[in-house]
Amino acid sequence: MKRIRKETYRTFSWFTLSAIASFTIDIGLFWVFSKWLKEDSPVMYITFATVIARTISAVFNYTVNRRLVFQSGSKNSFLKYAALVLFNMAASAAFVTVLHFLFRFINETTLKVLVDFGLFIAGFLIQRAWVFAGKQGDRLSEKGH
Repeated sequence: MKRIRKETYRTFSWFTLSAIASFTIDIGLFWVFSKWLKEDSPVMYITFATVIARTISAVFNYTVNRRLVFQSGSKNSFLKYAALVLFNMAASAAFVTVLHFLFRFINETTLKVLVDFGLFIAGFLIQRAWVFAGKQGDRLSEKGH
């Protein structure tokens, strides 16, 4: 039991570092693209900036999570990860857009930080249990025996 708990803490620590790096890429690119696209597309700029930034940061995040954090990935892990990214992307864009409409006095980048932080814990649980579950579970059971 202690090994499983230790492995979970190690995995979560690496996941957090990976998430911070990905978050930095995502927020930085979101800020750049939202400023760049705001005048050309005042209705959809948040969605466009979210899609561009999240796509780039997701490629980085998948690579790090597969190789370093969970140290596994089945043939389907990329498709599962892509499904999770699409869900998170849609949720982030929708929540940020709605919140920005309701609270115009709060900057959209600040709102994105708050929304994406809320999606962070769910992302860890889903990746551990579903996206990268195959070999992670095998590795934990091998260490116990």
